[in-house]
Amino acid sequence: MNSPLAILFLTVLLDLIGFGIILPVFPLYARDLGASQLEIGFIAASFSVMTLLWSPILGRWSDRLGRRPILLTCIVINAAGYALFANARTLAILIASRMLNGIGASNISVAQAYIADTTSGADRARSLGLIGAAFGLGFIIGPALGGFLKAQFGIAAVGYVPSVLSLLNALLAWIRLPEPQRHAFAQRPSFGATVRATITHPQQSRLVLLSFAYWFAFVMMQITFALFANERFGWREDAIGGVFALTGLIGSAIQGGAIGKLVKTFGEKKLLSIGLVLFAIGMLALPWMPSSAPVVATLGGIAVGSALVTPTLNALLSLSADDNSQGSVLGLSQSAASLARIVGPIVGMGLYGVRHEMPYVAAGLIGFACLFALVLPLHGIEQHV
Repeated sequence: MNSPLAILFLTVLLDLIGFGIILPVFPLYARDLGASQLEIGFIAASFSVMTLLWSPILGRWSDRLGRRPILLTCIVINAAGYALFANARTLAILIASRMLNGIGASNISVAQAYIADTTSGADRARSLGLIGAAFGLGFIIGPALGGFLKAQFGIAAVGYVPSVLSLLNALLAWIRLPEPQRHAFAQRPSFGATVRATITHPQQSRLVLLSFAYWFAFVMMQITFALFANERFGWREDAIGGVFALTGLIGSAIQGGAIGKLVKTFGEKKLLSIGLVLFAIGMLALPWMPSSAPVVATLGGIAVGSALVTPTLNALLSLSADDNSQGSVLGLSQSAASLARIVGPIVGMGLYGVRHEMPYVAAGLIGFACLFALVLPLHGIEQHV
């Protein structure tokens, strides 16, 4: 495994396995520690507060200092956060652990910028699909492993295993991940200039807003589903983890293999539209499914839609930015997504407390609103490459 992209893929994969391990366990564990439904939303939001604050900062630092040192630092921070989770016996410690992991997770925009540094425009969507594939595989391995660890070894193992994985991840990246050469000599605009340019750019502004709206809708499902499945169908952590693993398998198969051919056939903008339609229909249908089997099938449809949305959105955003501001622009998009992950869990849990179906209906309506208000107008905007 000598290719920098292959090393980066494995780096992000190990990072996402750690995140996935926590996913099916966290809402139920927070509830066991005495958190209310709304408090679970606030604790989940603390993770995203950190990514909101740190994604653009780290993206900017990586533009100036290099991608490699920022990636390595974030991985080590993740290891510390997971170790703290293993010892979380109060809600305060649980919040602190999620905040540390939120800082560590802010390296995704840096990983995307690394790919942008080392790929041509024609291959950008396929290469960025590697990040999506790593997400998918992380959601295959991580949630299933998290449910198993909780059931067999208790909550401490759920924290210590991803902590060790993160340390191994840091070692691998330190030894095998080089700094991309293309990145080293460019003159870079100020961060404020990048923000102003993004806001006024006809395509970037829509895509950053889409990043916020899409992830706002997605996390309303993500934060409530464990409780929904447990209370509606009696699923335990291992079953919830298994379903998340299945959706991760679907996403990984599409983003890791098929996305390049699909982009060549349909183009990024049309594929983004198709993904939003599948996502929105799946969200609207999910809470009305009568039994476990159709719930799993509907989640599969949502996973297909998501696997089309995320790499095409990031590819369009990356292609619209110049080489000197890849980290900053992608960091702004990640920051918008992080803001959605702050507000989404709070709103989602609030809606869930009113009626269990409401977060999913709201997510589906947002998906269709994104399609008509943000994505379809892009078809009339020329791509800046």
